[in-house]
Amino acid sequence: MSLVAARIVPDFDFHNAVNVRTVDVYIQDSAGAPGDKRGVEGLQYEVLSNEEVIQTGLTDKEGKIQVFLFPEATTILKVLGTEYEVSLLGTLYPRTQLRGVQQRLDLLGYHPGALHADAALAADYDNKTEGTEKAILDFQADNKLFPDAMFGPKSQQALEKLMTKTKAE
Repeated sequence: MSLVAARIVPDFDFHNAVNVRTVDVYIQDSAGAPGDKRGVEGLQYEVLSNEEVIQTGLTDKEGKIQVFLFPEATTILKVLGTEYEVSLLGTLYPRTQLRGVQQRLDLLGYHPGALHADAALAADYDNKTEGTEKAILDFQADNKLFPDAMFGPKSQQALEKLMTKTKAE
């Protein structure tokens, strides 16, 4: 979702605008997509932009926090005594590349660790990091797929369906 706040100046052909994006962050007791009732409710949080508190509140029943992101500003989410830097990824890599799969798994709460270089993704790709392998296995298990850590066509389809359902892509 994008929000735009604009200042209209009479007699000018342009206006100043501040573009604000919102990102839904889910605090969960285990990995998974939003809405599957694993959220942690009632956690106090605060959001800082350029070291200034811009939001405070409590997580809802799904563990959701709506974070406002401003262009070229560092946004920090503080919850459970931990700080998280929240930012827009920009363009996602294609799903056919390992980095694209890692980005999408990370968006869904499966943390693959450091993002891999632009390696092509093949069903038998076995040079993954341990974190990526665990993220793929967790994703496959949660989506009732055979957990083989190979990201083949069925895993690709499940990922595409989930990304569309959660509006993450």
